[in-house]
Amino acid sequence: MSKYSHIIFDLDRTLFDFERSAKEALQDLYTMYVTPHTKKNFEEFHSLYKVINDGLWNEYRRGIIPKEVLRIKRFAMSLEELNIHKPNIAAQMADMYVRITAEKAYLFPYTLEILEYLKPKYELAIMTNGFKEVQYPKLDRGGIRNYFKYVFISEEIGYNKPDIRIFEHAIKDMNTKAENCLMVGDDFAVDIEGAANAGMDQIYFNPAKEEGKHELKPTFRIRKLKEMEDFL
Repeated sequence: MSKYSHIIFDLDRTLFDFERSAKEALQDLYTMYVTPHTKKNFEEFHSLYKVINDGLWNEYRRGIIPKEVLRIKRFAMSLEELNIHKPNIAAQMADMYVRITAEKAYLFPYTLEILEYLKPKYELAIMTNGFKEVQYPKLDRGGIRNYFKYVFISEEIGYNKPDIRIFEHAIKDMNTKAENCLMVGDDFAVDIEGAANAGMDQIYFNPAKEEGKHELKPTFRIRKLKEMEDFL
């Protein structure tokens, strides 16, 4: 008999192949907005954007910048690196990016099967730092929203993972205890360490098998979602 009653999933890069949808969206935006103003190719633009976006997301998670600054600044800074100084284009790209990524819902292999397997046994939840105008449509488009009794989106809660308060909010809202929860995520610092600090066990989803140096040993490690059937 499992000690767990609730399983909480991260969304992007855990259930959804975010890298694929983001790259496709950026390719569309590059063609529409960037090609008329530069001779740089898409891969150069994409590499610049990824570095800038990662840095700004780190600031957003820590509460240094608000959502609206992140949404537009990542495109403005990327364009400026290409010597394109057009704030109006950055704002248009920001709006279109949210719209396009909400429409691109690529599930990782075995997502539907593992949710079907887990739903009769556990109460399932989502906990994501992603923007609500993207995540809700994506859950619907991916056909998985009905599997989850709870959806915790950081901007609605007021705290971003790995802040312990979003985990505490979830525990209280689900009327359970930390030791009865299992967090599934791909980001070691955000999902795994965040959950551990809140007293939850964790499943580190690491399909690329990247070996980082972490003092914390996660409760479980998986490369494929199907592996959850081995211990749940």
